[in-house]
Amino acid sequence: MKEEIKQVMDMLKEGKISNDEAINLIDALKSSEKEQEQLPVGKQKRFIKVNVTRNNQPKVNVKIPFSLVKWGINIANKMGKDTVKIGGEDIPFDMEELNRAMNDPEFSGKICDVHDEEKNEHIEIEIV
Repeated sequence: MKEEIKQVMDMLKEGKISNDEAINLIDALKSSEKEQEQLPVGKQKRFIKVNVTRNNQPKVNVKIPFSLVKWGINIANKMGKDTVKIGGEDIPFDMEELNRAMNDPEFSGKICDVHDEEKNEHIEIEIV
């Protein structure tokens, strides 16, 4: 949630939202987190989080709901895909292993951690 609050504060600083709007957004974030914490583990919303940095600067920071990821996995399976295209390169990815991890309500953590020293890039994918 710290990242989301930082984004709200950045929007406030850039003049994209008012003080009252920032307060309402932060309150909604905190309320949503409390509701999520009260749900049983198997009922909590889960996400795939992707972070990409280049030259130690964040380039991508996105959380994708499981429902969308599952849809993508189904499409990939139907197309016979077993790779993910990252930076124009096909990276082998075990879709079955990803599916198992996503269906385990107790699992959370990194599922991919790639360092490209030549391009000074770092890609992390995790289940949260």
